[in-house]
Amino acid sequence: METGDRGPNESLIGVPGSRHQLGTPSLVVDVDIMDANIAEMARHATSHGYEVRPVGKIHKSIEITRRQVEAGGRGPCCATLAEVEVMVGAGFSDVMLFTSVVTAPKLDRLAEINARAEGLIVCADHAANVIQLGEAARRSGRPIKVLVDLETGSYRTGIADEDEAVALARLIVDTEGLEYSGVQGYTGHHMNTVDFEARRSRGLDVLEPVVRVTERLRAEGLDPEIVSGGGTGTHDIDHELGVFTEIQAGTYVLMDTNYYNVVQRRDDPSPFGPALFVRTTVISNCQPGFAITDAGIKEVDVIFGIDNPAILRGAPPGAVYEVVGDDMGKVTFADPGRDRLEVGDVVEILPPHCYQTIVLYRYFHVVSGDTLVDIWPVDAYDNW
Repeated sequence: METGDRGPNESLIGVPGSRHQLGTPSLVVDVDIMDANIAEMARHATSHGYEVRPVGKIHKSIEITRRQVEAGGRGPCCATLAEVEVMVGAGFSDVMLFTSVVTAPKLDRLAEINARAEGLIVCADHAANVIQLGEAARRSGRPIKVLVDLETGSYRTGIADEDEAVALARLIVDTEGLEYSGVQGYTGHHMNTVDFEARRSRGLDVLEPVVRVTERLRAEGLDPEIVSGGGTGTHDIDHELGVFTEIQAGTYVLMDTNYYNVVQRRDDPSPFGPALFVRTTVISNCQPGFAITDAGIKEVDVIFGIDNPAILRGAPPGAVYEVVGDDMGKVTFADPGRDRLEVGDVVEILPPHCYQTIVLYRYFHVVSGDTLVDIWPVDAYDNW
């Protein structure tokens, strides 16, 4: 990125103590915690016999993806064509698009991407879409890999009927321009169940359809090379049935309150640290018992209003953070008679949902200790 393209804090890069000089609200990544998270997930995957497919839609960042892939991850999986275009343009191969492409303009874009991509993977759950994908592949001049998308109880995309899944796999095999590569069975609807044993019980139950379909496919001579699914919340569960070849793990790399409150493993409740946070400044303290900051719903996502950020640093013990306006937050003190924040004080908060918080910003301010060491763009900021 050219000098001058990294926002108003660029001059602080490399300045000792610059973490504490950042203009607010600012989105910050502690690179040491993030790298430790990446290494820990890679270690766990290797020791349990699966691969990690980083979820690019989490951070939409080329640099973070690069670190995940260099740690042993497969190419990133993406939710939008814009994300795929950015990741392919950055030179990543084996990129997966886990949502369906069905409109003519997007199918044209898919063909253009595939013409310059190495090993592009898409998912499909309908015969008509398979025909469309075949046409796009032939226009691009190179094959597109396709996974059969399975419904696992989340009631979103995916085929629920076993016979239909097998029939779709056969259609992919028979469609010129396509390569049948396996199945996707994402089980995200129980990822944030807090109790490990409850999450394990539900997780193993919802994997049963994936197990049945993959066994049927093998019996029919349609052995899936890739069985993709799972995620951060089930990374220590999914391997038990041995069905997934890879898990689509995303939030672990940065974390948020939604996942940080979840008991991740039976023997290690919190193997991943909070690497992402928002720095926000106190702008008013006129009333006793609380202070007002400059980070509201336009600066930190609150998961449709059902959760609030957690305070990491900068406020008195027991204080809680609440979003109270478009651009205002409220720090309420545990002891109104004792506790106080001064105007200009800075509080660091962990977002409830990292995905949706990241798209509110253009940059990650990357810190190591107390120093701003770099500024990374949210490369796939556009979402279309």
